[in-house]
Amino acid sequence: MQERKNTTKYLLPVAFAIILVVSLALGVRFLRGQLMKLTIEERSNQLEEMVTQIQVNLDTGLQTHWNLVAGLNNAIQGNHYQNSQELCDTIARLEQVFCTDMYGSRVMLLDAQGTAYLRSGPVGIWLDVSHLLDGKNQHTFVSETDNIDGCFFVFSQELDSPITMGEENVRLTHVVLLKDINTVKQYYITTTYGGEAATYIIKENGTLAYFDADEDDAIGARNIYKALKEAQYVQGRSFDMVKEQLDRDGIAAAHILLNQTEYYYCLTALEHYDMTLMLLIPADCVAVSTMNMMNATVRTQTIFMSIMAALTLLAAMSFVTVYRSGQKVKVEQETNKELNRLRMEAEAANKAKSIFLNNMSHDIRTPMNAIIGFTNIALKQNPKPEIKACLDKINGSAEHLLTLINDVLDISRIESGKIQFSPIPVDITEVAETVVNVTYGFLSDRNLTFQCNLAKPKTPYVLADALRIREVLVNILGNAVKFTDDGGRISFAASYRPGEDDRHIVARYRVEDTGVGMSADFIEHIFDEFSQEENGARTKYKGTGLGMAITKRYVDLMGGTITVESQKGAGSAFTVTIPLEVTDESKIRRRDTGSGSRDLTGVKVLMAEDNDLNAEIAMIQLEELGTRITRASDGQEAVNIFTQNPAGTFDIILMDIMMPVMNGFEATAVIRGLPNRPDALRIPIIAMTANAFAEDVQASLDAGMNGHLSKPIVMDELLKIIARNLNR
Repeated sequence: MQERKNTTKYLLPVAFAIILVVSLALGVRFLRGQLMKLTIEERSNQLEEMVTQIQVNLDTGLQTHWNLVAGLNNAIQGNHYQNSQELCDTIARLEQVFCTDMYGSRVMLLDAQGTAYLRSGPVGIWLDVSHLLDGKNQHTFVSETDNIDGCFFVFSQELDSPITMGEENVRLTHVVLLKDINTVKQYYITTTYGGEAATYIIKENGTLAYFDADEDDAIGARNIYKALKEAQYVQGRSFDMVKEQLDRDGIAAAHILLNQTEYYYCLTALEHYDMTLMLLIPADCVAVSTMNMMNATVRTQTIFMSIMAALTLLAAMSFVTVYRSGQKVKVEQETNKELNRLRMEAEAANKAKSIFLNNMSHDIRTPMNAIIGFTNIALKQNPKPEIKACLDKINGSAEHLLTLINDVLDISRIESGKIQFSPIPVDITEVAETVVNVTYGFLSDRNLTFQCNLAKPKTPYVLADALRIREVLVNILGNAVKFTDDGGRISFAASYRPGEDDRHIVARYRVEDTGVGMSADFIEHIFDEFSQEENGARTKYKGTGLGMAITKRYVDLMGGTITVESQKGAGSAFTVTIPLEVTDESKIRRRDTGSGSRDLTGVKVLMAEDNDLNAEIAMIQLEELGTRITRASDGQEAVNIFTQNPAGTFDIILMDIMMPVMNGFEATAVIRGLPNRPDALRIPIIAMTANAFAEDVQASLDAGMNGHLSKPIVMDELLKIIARNLNR
């Protein structure tokens, strides 16, 4: 009897604990289901926002090409050509005048039978001509045909007045701009998901028009819609439901399984192009914070379940555990609140620094332009020797100050992540040869022995950021010249070895000198910012101490390494290795280095410049070469002068960017859009501005300008760009 009582005494708490555990387990399961539902909704919403932004970027980027089409239509409508060769030569000339290479585009003309003409000649009946038979004046779609190599966005417009050709008066009815689809990557690429997102451009019938991703295609099918329809859907969705939502709302997202892996995809209609844009992302890359929160919540509930079961038996311990848990949550909340405050302060400080650097770049470069410009003008007046010596020192000091400004701006932009590694096809041997030529310029007034050993790789054509490699090597060689006394020796060697596979090589550059060398303690800090050994080094050798810090950042960006060996008083040796991917020679874009002669006699220039000193400098130097200058003090005045004068009054426009009333971008847009002024689209417009960052150059090109010169203006570069754009 006593044994039964003892059993009953323990049975009730155990039964209660079991019931409690089961109840909590069911509650955790229900909570997990609700959190999973919320996670899926958040992931879908996040994807839709991302894809909507990509759609806006793509539409905005492609819409600018209609300006080119309009210009082409105005330039050729109603003309007659003697034969197809003359027609193709005209196409080549149009591509040069309208700088279509800058947009990754090609020009094509179609006759009434559908025969396509490119600059290389006729290529037969265009297989996509059926798209143009619906009676519309303009068409946009994706073309991928056998007789025209490549995949393109097509911008087709029926000519306002047909072209005729030959004695038979063959009629050409349409002008077509073929935009290489690979060049639109900048509009839809996203790094939000760590490079895991894949972008698909899908034709109206569901077939794949273009695919872009760092990894292999997870869908692996030609007809994307068919593959999505056959995929396994989560949460009771189906492709038919997704397609219905896409047709209704223009955007739809879903959660699927592909090869036992969860993915999210989002479709959005590109209604102007009869295509659909799709973003496909692994599920574990989307809404990561929400998933972490869900898992943390489930874990917390599980722990809580265990605690509650224990509480049935050990009530006293439960109160201690709950109290401590509450204190822990409170501490975490306070910590998170403080971290959030510090993050916001850091973001505000970084934004303020960026604004300051942009303003500093513009505000300092503007007076620097005046100092260097007037110094050069004075030097041309054959001054007395003692005055010339002073002017030379002013010029050298100004250029040195400009170098210091550039170093400070570069290190700041590297730290903020605004400088990116951008490899393009190049001949890697030309990089080393260019560096050698620059180094000979450093040695012009020095008594130093310079030895070179430049090896030739079996495959010199690689993907590389040639500009960054040159900056790295020129910086190291410049320091070698600076820190080596006359009578010393400097050597530069370039060699190449196989990489990780047949598609890669490793470039190795070594610079040795017999200069002042460095102590072992300083070598550890050579790549720190503002580092210079000894207190008097900055006075003796000049500089900010940023050169090697910038060099190290560039090498790291390219995935390379840089090492240094040095001994005080015995010289230094720097070794740089950079991994490179091999490419084909056919992908190397050869630049036309010829810019014509510098005879600018009679060239009529419209110059928009609000700064009187900068305007005076440019006018003096250009008028010495025989040009005729008309100055506008702001963008609105430049537009008024251009519109109030007949076509042909001006040959070229020099446009400042930051001006009162109307800035340079706005003035360019107004001029390019002037009706009944065919010269408004053709006239070269060159930006001359104190804004010197890479994004400023791109902004000028995007605004419809033909070139960009940063202040202080180098007169030789200004003459080159004028001569090149006027083909003189």
